[in-house]
Amino acid sequence: MRKFSVSICLVLMILFSGCLVAFAADDSLEILNTYPVDGQKNTTVENLSVKLNFNQSVSKKSNRDANSKAFMIKGDDGKKVPIRVMYNPKDVKQVMVIADNHDGSSKIKQDSKYTLYVSKDLVSDKGAKLGHDVEIKFTTMNQKRNTMIYMAMMVVMFGGMFYFTSRSARKEREAASDDKEIKVNPYKEAKRTGKSVEEIVAKQEKEKAKRAEKAEKARAKREAEEARLAEMYGEEEELPPGHFKVNAPRPISVAGGKTVSGRKALAESRREQEERWEKQAKKRNKK
Repeated sequence: MRKFSVSICLVLMILFSGCLVAFAADDSLEILNTYPVDGQKNTTVENLSVKLNFNQSVSKKSNRDANSKAFMIKGDDGKKVPIRVMYNPKDVKQVMVIADNHDGSSKIKQDSKYTLYVSKDLVSDKGAKLGHDVEIKFTTMNQKRNTMIYMAMMVVMFGGMFYFTSRSARKEREAASDDKEIKVNPYKEAKRTGKSVEEIVAKQEKEKAKRAEKAEKARAKREAEEARLAEMYGEEEELPPGHFKVNAPRPISVAGGKTVSGRKALAESRREQEERWEKQAKKRNKK
């Protein structure tokens, strides 16, 4: 019985210790991710900053002064960079460490290494500490080199455009020259080559047939492409000035107007004429 009780006590102690460890692990303060990440290159020179996301809130006003002292940025020369620590009101687990060079005393250099140091004494709103120092290293971009790369890309792009434009123009000139009829005097050519006039004429006809076939294929290809583009984008019919295209005919009453047919107009005209005659007859009778 006594051994059984001891065993039960040991099991309870083990379970209690495990719960304490799990609770402590859940209560620890950790950095989930940063931007830039450790070792990142080509970070921005202007408005240099590091964004950190924690697993707990670190935005409590009573802790901000102490927590702001837990951050520090140094260059590869060991000099400190003036910073401001900003807390995100919409995300209490986020902190932004920004290089503060308002007086121009510590200008951020290009293609240089910087390190953000986070102290182990950083504390969360629940009182949990980071517990270990963290270093995040990053390198700023070389703007001069990036500009040269950009200019080289622009030169390559314009060079490619010039090449393809020139090739297209050359093909158009070749096509135009192919369309021209070759005029050769068969008698002179026969005398020059020693061939018969019939052979020269047959060769010319064969060349003409080839050129005509080639031109017809090019024309058919061009028309097919135009038809495809017209079907894809639609083709608007050009109308003279003052003319407008409608989907379907509509009566004038839709726009609030009124129409009078020919018979109705004639009847109204006769009625008005009869009324005038009646008025004139009444005047004559009075006299």
